[in-house]
Amino acid sequence: MNMITPERREELVAKIEPLRQQVEGWRQSRGRNEHMPQALWDAATELAKSYGVSPVQRILRIDYRGLEYRALGIRKGKGKLLRPAGATFVELPALVSPRRAEHTVELEDGAGRKMTVKVCAGNLAELIPLVQAFWRPSV
Repeated sequence: MNMITPERREELVAKIEPLRQQVEGWRQSRGRNEHMPQALWDAATELAKSYGVSPVQRILRIDYRGLEYRALGIRKGKGKLLRPAGATFVELPALVSPRRAEHTVELEDGAGRKMTVKVCAGNLAELIPLVQAFWRPSV
Protein backbone atom coordinates (compact mmCIF):
# COMPACT_ATOMS: atom_id res chain seq x y z
CA MET A 1 0.00 0.00 0.00
CA ASN A 2 1.40 3.37 -0.96
CA MET A 3 0.12 6.13 1.31
CA ILE A 4 1.14 9.72 0.75
CA THR A 5 0.78 12.62 3.11
CA PRO A 6 -1.89 15.25 2.48
CA GLU A 7 0.86 17.74 1.60
CA ARG A 8 2.38 15.37 -0.99
CA ARG A 9 -1.10 14.68 -2.37
CA GLU A 10 -1.73 18.42 -2.85
CA GLU A 11 1.65 18.70 -4.56
CA LEU A 12 0.75 15.77 -6.85
CA VAL A 13 -2.67 17.21 -7.70
CA ALA A 14 -1.04 20.51 -8.71
CA LYS A 15 1.66 18.79 -10.82
CA ILE A 16 -0.64 16.24 -12.45
CA GLU A 17 -3.44 18.60 -13.54
CA PRO A 18 -1.95 19.49 -16.96
CA LEU A 19 -1.33 15.79 -17.64
CA ARG A 20 -4.85 14.90 -16.49
CA GLN A 21 -6.24 17.43 -18.99
CA GLN A 22 -4.08 15.96 -21.76
CA VAL A 23 -5.29 12.42 -20.94
CA GLU A 24 -8.91 13.59 -20.95
CA GLY A 25 -8.35 15.38 -24.28
CA TRP A 26 -6.87 12.19 -25.74
CA ARG A 27 -9.85 10.16 -24.47
CA GLN A 28 -12.31 12.48 -26.20
CA SER A 29 -10.49 12.39 -29.53
CA ARG A 30 -9.15 8.83 -29.64
CA GLY A 31 -10.17 6.24 -32.16
CA ARG A 32 -11.57 2.84 -31.29
CA ASN A 33 -8.97 0.56 -29.62
CA GLU A 34 -6.34 3.30 -29.80
CA HIS A 35 -3.61 3.01 -27.15
CA MET A 36 -2.67 5.97 -25.02
CA PRO A 37 0.30 7.83 -26.56
CA GLN A 38 3.72 6.94 -25.20
CA ALA A 39 4.40 10.56 -24.20
CA LEU A 40 1.41 10.46 -21.82
CA TRP A 41 2.55 7.11 -20.39
CA ASP A 42 6.06 8.50 -19.88
CA ALA A 43 4.76 11.54 -17.99
CA ALA A 44 2.47 9.37 -15.84
CA THR A 45 5.33 6.95 -15.16
CA GLU A 46 7.63 9.73 -13.92
CA LEU A 47 4.93 10.96 -11.53
CA ALA A 48 4.25 7.38 -10.34
CA LYS A 49 7.94 6.92 -9.54
CA SER A 50 7.81 9.98 -7.29
CA TYR A 51 4.32 9.79 -5.80
CA GLY A 52 3.33 6.15 -6.15
CA VAL A 53 1.36 4.19 -8.72
CA SER A 54 -1.98 4.20 -6.93
CA PRO A 55 -2.41 7.96 -6.41
CA VAL A 56 -1.39 8.72 -10.01
CA GLN A 57 -3.61 5.96 -11.40
CA ARG A 58 -6.63 7.18 -9.45
CA ILE A 59 -6.31 10.75 -10.68
CA LEU A 60 -5.62 9.86 -14.32
CA ARG A 61 -7.95 6.82 -14.40
CA ILE A 62 -5.49 4.75 -16.43
CA ASP A 63 -4.54 1.08 -16.34
CA TYR A 64 -3.02 0.28 -12.93
CA ARG A 65 -0.90 -2.70 -14.04
CA GLY A 66 0.33 -0.88 -17.13
CA LEU A 67 1.46 2.05 -15.00
CA GLU A 68 2.94 -0.23 -12.34
CA TYR A 69 4.96 -2.22 -14.89
CA ARG A 70 6.27 0.96 -16.49
CA ALA A 71 7.18 2.52 -13.12
CA LEU A 72 9.05 -0.65 -12.11
CA GLY A 73 10.72 -0.99 -15.51
CA ILE A 74 9.00 -4.30 -16.31
CA ARG A 75 8.32 -4.98 -19.97
CA LYS A 76 5.98 -7.46 -21.61
CA GLY A 77 7.30 -9.57 -24.44
CA LYS A 78 5.56 -12.40 -26.29
CA GLY A 79 3.14 -13.10 -23.44
CA LYS A 80 5.83 -13.02 -20.74
CA LEU A 81 6.96 -10.42 -18.28
CA LEU A 82 10.58 -9.46 -18.73
CA ARG A 83 12.82 -8.33 -15.89
CA PRO A 84 13.66 -4.66 -15.62
CA ALA A 85 16.96 -3.63 -17.15
CA GLY A 86 19.74 -3.93 -14.62
CA ALA A 87 17.94 -6.54 -12.52
CA THR A 88 20.20 -9.30 -11.33
CA PHE A 89 19.67 -12.75 -9.95
CA VAL A 90 20.25 -13.02 -6.23
CA GLU A 91 20.76 -16.46 -4.72
CA LEU A 92 19.66 -16.79 -1.13
CA PRO A 93 21.03 -19.57 1.04
CA ALA A 94 18.54 -22.27 1.96
CA LEU A 95 17.19 -21.94 5.45
CA VAL A 96 17.87 -25.06 7.45
CA SER A 97 15.11 -25.80 9.89
CA PRO A 98 15.98 -27.76 13.02
CA ARG A 99 12.47 -29.27 12.95
CA ARG A 100 11.12 -31.39 10.21
CA ALA A 101 7.63 -30.71 8.92
CA GLU A 102 4.99 -32.64 10.82
CA HIS A 103 1.38 -33.16 9.75
CA THR A 104 -1.50 -34.64 11.73
CA VAL A 105 -4.44 -36.15 9.86
CA GLU A 106 -7.56 -37.09 11.81
CA LEU A 107 -10.32 -39.18 10.24
CA GLU A 108 -13.70 -40.29 11.52
CA ASP A 109 -16.25 -42.32 9.61
CA GLY A 110 -20.04 -42.48 9.96
CA ALA A 111 -19.83 -45.47 12.31
CA GLY A 112 -17.76 -43.47 14.81
CA ARG A 113 -14.43 -45.11 14.04
CA LYS A 114 -11.54 -42.69 14.41
CA MET A 115 -8.00 -42.71 13.13
CA THR A 116 -5.18 -40.22 13.73
CA VAL A 117 -2.02 -40.35 11.65
CA LYS A 118 1.09 -38.25 12.27
CA VAL A 119 3.45 -37.85 9.34
CA CYS A 120 6.93 -36.41 9.79
CA ALA A 121 8.52 -34.87 6.70
CA GLY A 122 6.63 -37.20 4.42
CA ASN A 123 4.49 -36.80 1.39
CA LEU A 124 0.83 -36.62 2.37
CA ALA A 125 -0.09 -38.25 -0.93
CA GLU A 126 1.42 -41.46 0.44
CA LEU A 127 -1.48 -41.57 2.93
CA ILE A 128 -4.12 -41.98 0.22
CA PRO A 129 -4.14 -45.83 0.21
CA LEU A 130 -4.37 -45.86 4.03
CA VAL A 131 -7.24 -43.36 4.02
CA GLN A 132 -9.06 -45.27 1.28
CA ALA A 133 -8.74 -48.48 3.29
CA PHE A 134 -10.12 -46.69 6.35
CA TRP A 135 -13.22 -45.49 4.47
CA ARG A 136 -13.96 -48.92 2.96
CA PRO A 137 -16.91 -50.55 4.67
CA SER A 138 -15.93 -53.39 6.97
CA VAL A 139 -16.95 -56.83 5.81
